[in-house]
Amino acid sequence: MKIYVLHSSMFGHTEVLGTAVADGAREVQGAEVVYKSVDDVEPEELNEAAGIIWGSGGIFGEPNVKMSTFFSKLGYAWFTGALQGKVGGVFATTTTQHGGVENVCRALQTPMFHHGMIVVSNTGAISPERAQYGCPYGAVAVVPTEESKEAPMNKPNDTEMQLAREYGKLVAEAAIKLSK
Repeated sequence: MKIYVLHSSMFGHTEVLGTAVADGAREVQGAEVVYKSVDDVEPEELNEAAGIIWGSGGIFGEPNVKMSTFFSKLGYAWFTGALQGKVGGVFATTTTQHGGVENVCRALQTPMFHHGMIVVSNTGAISPERAQYGCPYGAVAVVPTEESKEAPMNKPNDTEMQLAREYGKLVAEAAIKLSK
């Protein structure tokens, strides 16, 4: 069963978080994970997916323009019902703690609801790590902007990456179960 993990990353932070989501989905037996930028996927490809997990960096609490452009290409899929019943999940990054990462996740879920998808929340056993870094709407990371263009790219911390792997696995497991 194909699980598409799609990222819309402007500066690389969301792409890194997406690798953890994809790695988690790969842990599920029977999952064939396709990891791509939204720039490199044709909407028709999603028709063959059992699950779709997409993510974006946030701009003032909303998905970035690349993701918005991708959503505008899904009109035919909506009209034909091609994504109805597919399992979905989301992931997001922002550069500050109050940069709207939860709102970005909820905004990423909205098209899934319009398409009739089944959205999986990012829940799990409550732990100090999940309480501090978890988000019920999807996998998230707060990644500060680099101090200069020459500085190495900042990345999600280890806990954010682990929670993203767990979420990717959770969504893929749900997609496999529901597609049988």
